[in-house]
Amino acid sequence: MNPNNEEANKQEQEKKKRRPRLKKNMRQLRHGSYSIALTVIVVVAVLIVNLIAGQIPSQYTQIDLSGQQLSVLTDTTKELIEGLTEDVTIYYILEDDNRDSYVSRLLERYDDLSSHLTVIEKDPVLYPQFTSQYTDETLTDNSVIVVCGDNSRVISYDDMYEYEFSYTYYSYTASGFDAEGLITSAIAALTSDDIPKLYTLTGHNELELTDTLTTSIEKENIEVEELNLVTSDAVPDDADCLLICSPTSDISEAEAQKIINYLRRGGSAIIITDYVTTELTNLNTVLEYYGTELVDGIVIEGNSNYYVQVPYYLVPDINSTDVSSDLSGGNAYVLMSAAQGIETTDDARDTLSISSILTTSDNSYSKVDVQNMTTYEEEDGDIDGPFDIGVLITETVELTDELLEETSSVDEDVDLVSWLDELEVEEETETETEEADEEAEEETEAAEDDTEAAEDTAETEEESESETEEEETTEAETKIAVFTSSTLVNDSANSMVSGGNYQLFVNTLSWACDQESSVSVPSKSVSVEYLTLTSASISFWSIIAIAIIPGGLLIIGLGIWLSRRKR
Repeated sequence: MNPNNEEANKQEQEKKKRRPRLKKNMRQLRHGSYSIALTVIVVVAVLIVNLIAGQIPSQYTQIDLSGQQLSVLTDTTKELIEGLTEDVTIYYILEDDNRDSYVSRLLERYDDLSSHLTVIEKDPVLYPQFTSQYTDETLTDNSVIVVCGDNSRVISYDDMYEYEFSYTYYSYTASGFDAEGLITSAIAALTSDDIPKLYTLTGHNELELTDTLTTSIEKENIEVEELNLVTSDAVPDDADCLLICSPTSDISEAEAQKIINYLRRGGSAIIITDYVTTELTNLNTVLEYYGTELVDGIVIEGNSNYYVQVPYYLVPDINSTDVSSDLSGGNAYVLMSAAQGIETTDDARDTLSISSILTTSDNSYSKVDVQNMTTYEEEDGDIDGPFDIGVLITETVELTDELLEETSSVDEDVDLVSWLDELEVEEETETETEEADEEAEEETEAAEDDTEAAEDTAETEEESESETEEEETTEAETKIAVFTSSTLVNDSANSMVSGGNYQLFVNTLSWACDQESSVSVPSKSVSVEYLTLTSASISFWSIIAIAIIPGGLLIIGLGIWLSRRKR
């Protein structure tokens, strides 16, 4: 056999043997290329999806399924932030390891709402002097500083949570999360042109407002400042409301004159009194000038539906008024302890409008001899009810040049009773003069009705006089709220009625300050809510979690393995 032919045959056979392996290798190479290409495509797609997802607002990517909804913004906040026209910056003070997840997520949602609001994190370690621009206090992690222009407000992390004492564990536990309320209130205050101011009278052992109530007032964006009328010439012109909170000693006659002068110009006041053995003659005179007086003694309830624990812990009816419409109708309760009744004086001016906020039952009575009281039962000399223990007083006044001049001066040696008597005579004279003028006008109009020309002339004169009067005088409204128990502003009493006391007080303050709308956001409860499942539900979900889901995954995996093995 030709050696050349044998060599050629061997080479041909080798080629035939290599062809299947080559085809197999090519097929594997193609499959490998497809896998690599698919992997690259998936990685790129994931990166693109992540980039897109990063631009989606957190309210759509982070869903709060908890019952408290701590990191979900309310509609009040959304309306405020979406309507911003000024740039606001929120500085979030924290080291990353100490992040509060609720505060962090909440701020992310603020940041998503408007291009006018920006949230910037500041690490106190990297920027140790940053907070000193806005406060002298040392801020803890998760505190925030809200800045708008040259104005700022600091919100401490400690204030974001509310705490209450647990008698079960004898320790304080978190009961509320108020971060949104504080931040939204700060933004509203910094972007508002007009912040009402409340002056609290001092110098007579008045009751100081609690920190909780002060926070509620600040959330209403009402500025609070103390006022000493002994050293001040008058109630300041920028006062939107004057608070007199449970004095235990009387005001002076000069102070009473300053208060009445302020109210006669259309001022507003909230007066809270308590039963005291000391005579508050001058303060009572102020009340009497505005048509009210206090009933002797303290009110005792004879109807068990109107008190708690003891008959002088009153839970009165809440009437629907400008300050209590959202509390009336059984929607809430107010607790007033050892309150005094309020009566309308017989000689109250017709121009005064007095409406009841809180009313005791028909079975109530005022225990007159409080110092020697030995029984809650009604005795001889006690005064029958029902009683008002909270009232609103309003009066429309004309700010004439004469009135403004009268109320601008104060006599430090004034005899209050004589001064008020003179005012009463002047008011009666003015009333008689106005009535006489009205009668004269009516007679003139009747005489001029004879001819059309005369009527036209009269109308022209009346229009001219009316326009002149409008130019010379401006009307204002005096607003006064009177409550006869300081438990209205007491933390413990407020807790016993689930916040009803503070809600009524804050409503009254907003009314007195002419706050038509509020941006206040209530605190959110952080009480633990447990998911309760019956035994049947536990068995059902146990079978789903332990058997069906793992079994289904096992079957799917086995099917995939068999299909690949066949290849």
